[in-house]
Amino acid sequence: MTKKGVYFVPGNTWLHRLDPATKTAALVIVSATALLTEEPLPVFALCAGVALIATLSHLFRPFVRSLRFLTPLFLFVLIIDAFFPRAVSGAVYVTTGIGPLQLILSEGGILFALAMGLRLLAIGGYSFLFIMTTPFSEFVGSMRSLGLPNTLAFSLGYALRSISALTADVAGIMDAQRSRGLEFDRGNLLENRHKILALFVPATVLVLSRARQVSEAMECRGFGCTDHPTRYGKRSVTPEDAYLILLVLACAALAAALS
Repeated sequence: MTKKGVYFVPGNTWLHRLDPATKTAALVIVSATALLTEEPLPVFALCAGVALIATLSHLFRPFVRSLRFLTPLFLFVLIIDAFFPRAVSGAVYVTTGIGPLQLILSEGGILFALAMGLRLLAIGGYSFLFIMTTPFSEFVGSMRSLGLPNTLAFSLGYALRSISALTADVAGIMDAQRSRGLEFDRGNLLENRHKILALFVPATVLVLSRARQVSEAMECRGFGCTDHPTRYGKRSVTPEDAYLILLVLACAALAAALS
């Protein structure tokens, strides 16, 4: 059965081999660069850089599939920012009112909406690459190597692991409900409110059940009994780590030059 959702993809690509701390630093650089510009061309250059990283890692197809999860939010951002701009500039194409709302579609609004949508794809796309190439255990070990408290490192790592687990759970619940005759793809949100409830309730039960199981497993392993727990090994920094940082910095510099 084909996996659905954003999940760790086993492999030995150069992105898999990097220190999780390096990939975290690259994520910070990509996010900061995307948030510092509001023009579409620089953010598009950043998106192209993220797509290049996915291609070099031989993860382009899983990367593109993962972006489908951002499609509803991407369309929502485009519509809201296009018709409700912070400032109207350039040619005005549509001006209309719907009740108390005033919709204005202008050239500046379209460009701003496109920049916000590309910003979402850049940050979300690299975040998905991070999830697909970073095992939970290695991420926790890397954070501990940086001096983070064990509890904080475990919490961050478990949050990373929960993303892929939750998406897999939701996909499994949707398949099970479809086999019972529920069609999630038909009708609008108001018409599907009972179907969404049929998805939300089992997902909530699974989350609570997993939380109980994890807490019991942590107690069995004596989590928190010592301030300096041992670990099996420590990942060393390689030249490949520097290549990723240089590539991301080059994309950030190009985005800054196009701004």
